Amino acid sequence: MGATPANATRLRCNRRSSSSGDSAAKDIVIRRATRETAHVHLLSDHNRSEFLATPQLVRLDHAKGEDGRFEPSLLIKGDALVLKYLVRGVRVQFVAARVRGDRLLYGLLVFDDPAHPAMLWSVMEREQEQLAMFALAGGEPCQLFLFNEFAINVAWNDLPVNFSSSRLGSLAASAALGPADHSVLHAAVDDVIGRALGADPADPELLVVDLPVLTDWRMVNNSLVTNSAGISHLDAFDADEGRQQERVIAWLTDNLFPLVAIDQPRVHKGGKLRELTDALLSYPLGTFLFESKALSLLDRPTLPDRSTLAKNLLGHVAKAARQLKGATRQVKAGTDILDEKGNAHDIERTRPIHAIILVPDIRLLPDTFGADLMHDFMAATGGYLHLLDPSELLRIVQTTAEFVRRSESQLVTPMMAFDSRLIARAEQCAANGSLVVEIVTHFEDR
Repeated sequence: MGATPANATRLRCNRRSSSSGDSAAKDIVIRRATRETAHVHLLSDHNRSEFLATPQLVRLDHAKGEDGRFEPSLLIKGDALVLKYLVRGVRVQFVAARVRGDRLLYGLLVFDDPAHPAMLWSVMEREQEQLAMFALAGGEPCQLFLFNEFAINVAWNDLPVNFSSSRLGSLAASAALGPADHSVLHAAVDDVIGRALGADPADPELLVVDLPVLTDWRMVNNSLVTNSAGISHLDAFDADEGRQQERVIAWLTDNLFPLVAIDQPRVHKGGKLRELTDALLSYPLGTFLFESKALSLLDRPTLPDRSTLAKNLLGHVAKAARQLKGATRQVKAGTDILDEKGNAHDIERTRPIHAIILVPDIRLLPDTFGADLMHDFMAATGGYLHLLDPSELLRIVQTTAEFVRRSESQLVTPMMAFDSRLIARAEQCAANGSLVVEIVTHFEDR
């Protein structure tokens, strides 16, 4: 198991300082998909495994269309903030570059922050990617598909760009195929970003294409039928951005099979019903409280850069820690916990409580952040304070499932493993002196 600061570059999303870029807000029209217009990209087994394992990336695919013909598709997986920047029409460039001799690295340079544009990238490995590049170089149309943290297709659009006059075809033809060690090639990405920002048209091993502002995105609404037979709707671009992030909790924790799961639990306070926190899970050995703090992007008249979002998030996290401290005290005091129908639930109250702050992207925060919040929460409540984003929560849930699968006793439940993983994470945070860490668990093949 390894732990790194969360601001350390995640696999296939790099940032580099630059004065270039434009994050001005654009007028957009979000058109809901109808039966006649809805397109959903279904990932192959290979792509799905990669998309679930990698927080952010792009892949070209030569996919079979509804008319039976194969067509190039650009698949983009990102966190909620990156996807919202794309939907709002932030400046984007397509970049392809030869690296390490004969490998072709390609991706999107996203100017969600003028000083630190991000590159979502991959290295061409498979024949389908090469065929897609040949098709683009031949002038064929391309479609973009956006995928959220759970590798679910949430939107699509047409890409009205003609690559036929570019060097994309020759770059693809001369590049090697086969598995690539992305951890090694990762070091070349910063150099590619620098070359792309310089954009020397005479560089024969580099292609940089400005993509048009895309506004007419077609949204794909998704629904989860929970294990308790409830239905949770997830629209990544709903105007109520806060509520959508809260629903992420249910989507990610449903397969943990908690004994009690309450969306927006309530308590009686001052003669009125008041929300305790955004979500609560409980099983015989522990209780988990969630407080979600989203960042609004879709309804802002001027699109902020990431440095502005980071300043906003600092205040939100401090407020969430205070809210969770109060909620934990209420649970420990034996206050009745009610669901939306007013039904009271028995929950575990004696053991240390896990209090989880869910933010859209922990990389917005400094590498050494939250030690004081963590220590204060432990001293005041005896519980654990965690800071997660959807990608990190997903990783913990995935690790939980693998621990259960590998359990020799067959007595470890998903909630037990989840509890254990969070305790291990809290210990690592204490050792690092920061709430902002990423933990990657490696399993040996049996």
